[in-house]
Amino acid sequence: MCANLKMKIREQAGYTLLEGILHLAVFMLFAQVLAGTMWWLTNTESKVTDTTEIEWALFIQYVDTYLTEVSSIKVHENASGITIKQEEINYRVEFSKNLIRKIKNLDGHEQMLVNVKSLFVEMEGNSLRMKVNFLNDVEKEHVFYVTFGTE
Repeated sequence: MCANLKMKIREQAGYTLLEGILHLAVFMLFAQVLAGTMWWLTNTESKVTDTTEIEWALFIQYVDTYLTEVSSIKVHENASGITIKQEEINYRVEFSKNLIRKIKNLDGHEQMLVNVKSLFVEMEGNSLRMKVNFLNDVEKEHVFYVTFGTE
């Protein structure tokens, strides 16, 4: 009986070292694909859920509507805002606390861009450059072309 049991054990095919290495290689391949996919998803999610790009694009479009046919533009002393004069209306676009706001004829303000750390404005000829630093350390810059009205 003991000899019969030994024969059965010897006849069974075992798990070889080559099979183990092959299974480990396949597992490592799937682990690498999974890790790469997770890294890609994390980066994509952070880009999709960051609203800074959309807010900046809307701000640029909004400011651009006030820069056509202006009478005059004055950059504030500390370069953190501008005063735009169109006929009888004065607009002030300035940085205040953590936002950029628009004030029309000193009648109160309207928020234009929030979560802002700083604003820098510079005027050279017909080019108006605005540079904004957001609270999440993203820095955006845009140059506007200003058209002045003829009086």
